[in-house]
Amino acid sequence: MQKRTSRKATALALIALAFYWGVPGVSTGEDFFDKLKKAAKQAAQQRQQQQQRQQPSQPQTQPQTQQSPPPAQQARAQQLPPQQQPQAQQPLQVQQQPRYTPGGGGIRLPEEKPQPSPDFGTPEGTAKIAAKAGFLEVVGIKLGMPAKEAVEAMKAHNAAFKVTPITLRQYEALPGVVMTPVLYAPNPGGPNATSGDDFNLLLTFAPNEAFVWGIVRNMGFGTNETRPPVDKTLAGLRQKYGPESAKQGGATRLIWIYDADGKQVMGPQAMDIYTQCSQVWIVGAGNNPDRNNQYSNSSFDLKLREGYYWGAGGMGSPGGVCHKHSALDVYYIHATPAGSTADLMVGMVIGTFNHQLEASGIVAAHTNLMAAVDKLNEKRGEEESKRGGMKF
Repeated sequence: MQKRTSRKATALALIALAFYWGVPGVSTGEDFFDKLKKAAKQAAQQRQQQQQRQQPSQPQTQPQTQQSPPPAQQARAQQLPPQQQPQAQQPLQVQQQPRYTPGGGGIRLPEEKPQPSPDFGTPEGTAKIAAKAGFLEVVGIKLGMPAKEAVEAMKAHNAAFKVTPITLRQYEALPGVVMTPVLYAPNPGGPNATSGDDFNLLLTFAPNEAFVWGIVRNMGFGTNETRPPVDKTLAGLRQKYGPESAKQGGATRLIWIYDADGKQVMGPQAMDIYTQCSQVWIVGAGNNPDRNNQYSNSSFDLKLREGYYWGAGGMGSPGGVCHKHSALDVYYIHATPAGSTADLMVGMVIGTFNHQLEASGIVAAHTNLMAAVDKLNEKRGEEESKRGGMKF
């Protein structure tokens, strides 16, 4: 069995990976995550264009500078995505209302990172969050459900679904510990079916119990006869989840945002949170599973080794909005067939995520891994100290 060797030097854990490359295996919804990434980029561009149109015709102040990362972060820069470029500081506009900042009204709150506490970042805290996450569900599969119950709910929806666990390759510091970030259920009709329907259940892992923090359902309607009308489909979504918090992409993406108490956030506030957190909320990026249904160096691994905000230069988010909110994200493709007046659904992806549950699970798993790394290195140090020197 392939293992990963974990080492920690000074304050930074340097993980040496030992694995074999595998060919891509099953699909796990990469199309959906690619669309999320593309949508986030488009939203950022639209927001920048809007800000430029609102600027008065006077010179801008000098752009804000960003402190250089410490050498340890520079050393692992190749593993991380490019940092977002600092935006130019906008001149103060007279009689203009301050722009909403998630969690802080018109005032920018300090960067907050999820930290271990009795109610967050521990297996017990993760379980408490899971118990309150069930207000969002897809065909009876609720967020916060233990994995076994979620699979039962999926099979109650369609008994033909067969679930494949996709795991991480084991770390030497945690021998025998199997971490399963995804349960994948492909379309029961097979690749040649005229319509598709598959699920990805995203799970917390050791030392937490396996709770569902994310559900992705990917549907495709291959013929006009199987394509539902757009208006009736959207009406059904709104009847189930209520009016959406915001729209994006010419109304082809509907977004619902909820705070840690399950209260829906609406309008510009919701769109600001979504735009700010989209990059942090992307999951599944990195390698496809290999022929053994194992991930290697995926975003799941990076967050496990580096922490929830592994790609944010060690920073969190203003007021912790990115690890305190839940989201329901619906993206659809539609078309009106020739000779028809009905606008029909071609494909639709529903993703719902409790990022408070995700972050708490990651903090607990990261803390557990780093403690195991310390013990492993201490043991190695003791063994190395017993070696004798050369005789001359």
